[in-house]
Amino acid sequence: MSRPRKCRKVCQMPEIREFQPVGENICQSAVVLSVDEYESIRLIDKQGFSQEECGRYMQVARTTVQAIYDSARKKLAEALVSGLPLKIEGGDFQLCDGKEEYCGCGGCRRHRRKQILTQHKEDGKMRIAIPLDENRQDICIVLSRAPYFLFQDGDLQTIVENPASKAQGGAGIQAAQFLVDNGVNVLITARCGQNTADVFTAVGMKIYKSAGKTASEDLEAFAEGSLEELTHFHGGYHGNV
Repeated sequence: MSRPRKCRKVCQMPEIREFQPVGENICQSAVVLSVDEYESIRLIDKQGFSQEECGRYMQVARTTVQAIYDSARKKLAEALVSGLPLKIEGGDFQLCDGKEEYCGCGGCRRHRRKQILTQHKEDGKMRIAIPLDENRQDICIVLSRAPYFLFQDGDLQTIVENPASKAQGGAGIQAAQFLVDNGVNVLITARCGQNTADVFTAVGMKIYKSAGKTASEDLEAFAEGSLEELTHFHGGYHGNV
């Protein structure tokens, strides 16, 4: 009796799983690339791993990786040369559970989440702030003029009025000081002015770029480790940031 095939570890499912050519062959049968074949392409061709390194991350032998990778390259060539649709589905794989101490493959949201949470825990208690619109749910794109801020401490959420929202001038600095005084060390916002960002940077606050419409969407994305740090700050204008 042959040994059962070992499932290959995959860090996460591809965000786009179907590709369609423009031309006469769009109704022809698609080339199907398995999820584990996709992962070998991502690790070797995108991340620059050797086949041996890829094998360690996928938790299979190097010879197995070589066979997976060769099959994937042939399928990609067939789709490109023949102008056929390409789908990514199926295969012998299991998604990463994030329990390893270190992943390093560049694509695992579970490990990115663990790294972010560990970093903030080491820095002390994590308190997240998000500027809210009048409906107390959607992200307010103007940080200093947001009617409310959502504060999250662990599982506890509170919504407070922003005392700087109706300030005649200097609203950005006032809002920044309000967040600092309330012990915020993580800010999720659509944008931020340079002067305000300087205040946050001075106290070690991390600033992440909002990726959703609502605060709940951003909190979920932050927990998954998929929010990017905000690094571009605009100049102030009319007292708004």
